[in-house]
Amino acid sequence: MNEHLEVWFDTYPALEMVTNPSILYFAVALLLVLLAKPIKGLTTRYNLNDELTKNDNKAVALATAGFILGVLTIIRGAMISDGEQHENLFHSFIDIAVWTGISLVLLLASAWINRKFLLNRFDLHKELITDRNIGSGAVLAGTYIGTASVISASISGTTGGGIGMEILDTLVYFIIGQLGFILVGKIYQSACGYDVHEEIEKDNAGAGIALGSTLLAMGLLIGGQIRRCDSLVALAVWIPLSLAILMASRWLLDCIVLPNATLKEEITKDSNWGVALLEGAAVIGIALLLDASFQ
Repeated sequence: MNEHLEVWFDTYPALEMVTNPSILYFAVALLLVLLAKPIKGLTTRYNLNDELTKNDNKAVALATAGFILGVLTIIRGAMISDGEQHENLFHSFIDIAVWTGISLVLLLASAWINRKFLLNRFDLHKELITDRNIGSGAVLAGTYIGTASVISASISGTTGGGIGMEILDTLVYFIIGQLGFILVGKIYQSACGYDVHEEIEKDNAGAGIALGSTLLAMGLLIGGQIRRCDSLVALAVWIPLSLAILMASRWLLDCIVLPNATLKEEITKDSNWGVALLEGAAVIGIALLLDASFQ
């Protein structure tokens, strides 16, 4: 009992909390996050501030929310990648800033890949700005956060060999992650029982939420595998294996949670984004459980 009391009333952790330089890392990270939104605004064909405020464009807001959460995920990965970060504050700050800059470029590149290979059957710019298509915004948000999970894991799990090799590692994992997302898009299109592109283009928010959630779940699974192991062979096996489990979980959700209806009918006929949100929560939760099972 005395040992428990000593642990409960130990003052050292509280003293360390207010004396160590961790708050400086938080300040640097916050500054980088504040810079992320205007940087994204420079890469768009529309005025980001006008769409978010004057036009109340919720599709753009959803995509931007995914981007900001992705940036936060990446910065966190950069902050925890160096276990001895407090030994040299200046060098640690530079490392965080450099990796965040590289990762932001990759995150923006993922949006271009999304337009070219995932949502390539319609004009994504038109869907976001003219139609204010929440489904398109949801897919973008899912790919932003999923991609950020992969990038964050690659920063934390680089194999060493200098900055050049670490950047190469990150680029390789990023490319594999994007290929994984394209594979998810193709298989999901075949497995869901309806034309995902057509439903999203019809402003069906549920179809976009369901696909975006699955892409996010896949990003979490790929990131988890990268943290566990640097083997590209293992990653190549893991992606189709985990994708098969995600698709099976969707079938189980259909059978158990919705015994009197089907996901296909709820999403296509009723445009039921609530059911799509339920599907998304299930696949993300299953992805977290699957990742934890292999730790």
